[in-house]
Amino acid sequence: MYLSPVIPDIALWLLCACFACVMLLAAIYFFRVNTVVNHRRRADAERPDKPEADYLAASVIIYSQGDADALREMLDAVLAQDYPAAYEVIVVNEGESADVRDTVSMLRATHSNLYLTFTPEGVVNLSRKKLGITLGIKAARYDIVVLTTTAAEIESPLWLRRIMRPFNKDNNIEVVLGFAYVDADEDHSYGRRRRAFDYVADSVRWLGVAIAGKPFRGTEYNIAYRKSAFFKNKGFARRLNLHNGDDDIFISEIANRNNTAVELSDESMVRLRHGNHPRIFNERVLRRLFTEHFIKRRPRLLLPLTGWLQIIAILCGVAAALYSYPNMQAAIAAGVIITCMWALDIFIWRKAMKAMKSRRLFFTLPWLSLSYPLRRFSRRIRSRFGKQKKYTWD
Repeated sequence: MYLSPVIPDIALWLLCACFACVMLLAAIYFFRVNTVVNHRRRADAERPDKPEADYLAASVIIYSQGDADALREMLDAVLAQDYPAAYEVIVVNEGESADVRDTVSMLRATHSNLYLTFTPEGVVNLSRKKLGITLGIKAARYDIVVLTTTAAEIESPLWLRRIMRPFNKDNNIEVVLGFAYVDADEDHSYGRRRRAFDYVADSVRWLGVAIAGKPFRGTEYNIAYRKSAFFKNKGFARRLNLHNGDDDIFISEIANRNNTAVELSDESMVRLRHGNHPRIFNERVLRRLFTEHFIKRRPRLLLPLTGWLQIIAILCGVAAALYSYPNMQAAIAAGVIITCMWALDIFIWRKAMKAMKSRRLFFTLPWLSLSYPLRRFSRRIRSRFGKQKKYTWD
């Protein structure tokens, strides 16, 4: 083995390809991942609160599946919101529930803006979630509806104020996309680092393009839109045959560059209950990947491309080193390029994990970033051919 500045042309071209992959990777990180991080950082610092008189009335719709304890916590937080305009709270429970009725009745004695409705029993060949949301929107008195579920926890008394901030009487904002973060301290099971990274990577994927003016989905735990946009689109009529899709297929139909805002202030975020539990995480990811199949204008390549670029960069670097062996000059150059790539992974994704209130990772980040597209490809196949409920007749 020896060192010589004379490198074979093929090895030199392989090193150039390796370097080009890293440069393209850095560009994607800058235009997608770093965009979300900067938007999150500016959410409060550069966007001061607007005058209280400019806030619009809102209808908060809470979807419940019979968990009275979780509903009580949610209602305590929503009814205590520091909101300068009128708002009502509509609980939509899936089916009849005596515990839910008692919980709402007890609070309604002191809160006249609280209402309860149930989805009918025995509903078949129809999504109960979509039916419940439709009933809640039809019952809402105000033009703007804010949707969440009892699977989330509202931690700030300013949540409603922040999620309603982009709406004005004179602007054309019809959709506001919020965020639900996962508390890393709740997850102690095997694979917790992988789940934390994948949740943040998936979130950055849809938040980044929404900030760039190409929204295609939101999160069912924290979203707001105008009733007029809902009825203009005929609600969920185009995909009533699917169990899910109320926060991605529907949002892709009504959201666009001019009528959508992304709200990522700290107070606007909600915490997702048991979000990193292995079973719940897998079900949510598979459900999302299946419904995304019906969205035409979703990002297909950019963020998942990062992992493939890293794989190509490593292969080119190894090939260059082997081709020029025993001259170690190409091997050293390839090692420097790949080390810089891994350092870039750690630097960018640590910032993103912090911004999304997730687990702070370090040495595992290069591997998790490299293998992300492989995991996503595997889950996409499982989502298409798995046994989870997809259609309303399942």
